Amino acid sequence: MQAVTIREAKARLNALVAAAQRGEQVVLMRGSKHVALIVPLSADDLELAPRLSDRQAERLWREITTGAARGSGIVADSPEAAVALLAGRKPARPRRKRTGDPKVARHRG
Repeated sequence: MQAVTIREAKARLNALVAAAQRGEQVVLMRGSKHVALIVPLSADDLELAPRLSDRQAERLWREITTGAARGSGIVADSPEAAVALLAGRKPARPRRKRTGDPKVARHRG
């Protein structure tokens, strides 16, 4: 772990980002006070919520209110599937992992 001032970080940002990519943590300091941390990041660390358009949000609200009135509702397995449903697209099927011997699976009758 290394600690650098913000002024130094501005001058060495590319090197500090490269250090984080190698797995190091970099502490940013304002004067002698620790204020932030540059850390390695993976795709698993990011969970971006799908965004709804105004039209999709209106449709969702309509589906929720009418579904509640008749005692039903919509069900989606994931946020992506819900966005696809509201956009009027057929949600993508989740991919299934193949198990067993592929030769056996191909020749089943």
